[in-house]
Amino acid sequence: MYPLPAPFPSKNKKTESPAVAAFDDPAHSYLTRTDSGALYGNPGLDLLLVETGLCRAVISLQGAQVLEFAASGRAPLLWLSPATPFAAGTAVRGGVPLCLPWFGENREDPSKPKHGLVRTQLWELADSEMLSDGAVELTLRFQHPGDALFPASFTCTLKIVLGKSLIFELELTNSADSAAEYSWALHSYFAVEDVNAVEVEGLDGGEFLDKTRAFVRDRLDGMQTFAGEVDRVFERAPAHQVIHTPNPITAESENCHTVITWNPGAELAATISDIGPHYRGFVCVEHGNAFADSWRLQPGESARARLTLSR
Repeated sequence: MYPLPAPFPSKNKKTESPAVAAFDDPAHSYLTRTDSGALYGNPGLDLLLVETGLCRAVISLQGAQVLEFAASGRAPLLWLSPATPFAAGTAVRGGVPLCLPWFGENREDPSKPKHGLVRTQLWELADSEMLSDGAVELTLRFQHPGDALFPASFTCTLKIVLGKSLIFELELTNSADSAAEYSWALHSYFAVEDVNAVEVEGLDGGEFLDKTRAFVRDRLDGMQTFAGEVDRVFERAPAHQVIHTPNPITAESENCHTVITWNPGAELAATISDIGPHYRGFVCVEHGNAFADSWRLQPGESARARLTLSR
């Protein structure tokens, strides 16, 4: 368990009001509530549309998932599958889903849903505000009461800052009566021209667990590339990576010690209904705390992390 960093610093705020005001207060004209039918022609999910002079973004209240983000004058940062169903209770393929309270397969019971439970649950929009620099901050919250899927109760708060860059500030609190282990990742799907031409800088020399070879431990020498299926977990990884494409992408994290690199490649993608031939258009470089970096929280204990993505 890593030491708990200090709370996120307070910001110089321009406006602040209860979440309900985001939909009827002129001060919140940057935020529109819509649905997946209106934006994608496939109804099923409630969405938030943020449009300012700095950016445009779409966020799903299911999973507190950013589906689209583009800073003004820049190429879109995220990839969203054109084949995703937008059905309540079904994970959306693309954007930045939050995998929590476990990442990947549940190691104790592989029959449980992959990547945990929060990405298919409805979150509460607790607050929305415009900051003094013109960025928009949304605060979304999910409370898990404890159940058969995950016995420990917890509260997760995800602040999403939408400006010239995309920032996530996550706070997780164990509200159960006993200690619990949490593994998680912000599963970012970045939009790229051709994954076969992508190189990721910032992982050179790092050891990784290779899921394509039964999690054998290996070492990366040089840039991370994607000539075929790649599914690697870098524990105690560097906080900074650059994804080299014609429009480079930067990822910078605080208190995220795991980086996962993934693309299914052509053969595996052909078996995944919401990817198929579209696999060339994205690369995943995910930050979080999983495997050996998982958080073990005592009753009432909290942990925090931050991720900044930009293009």
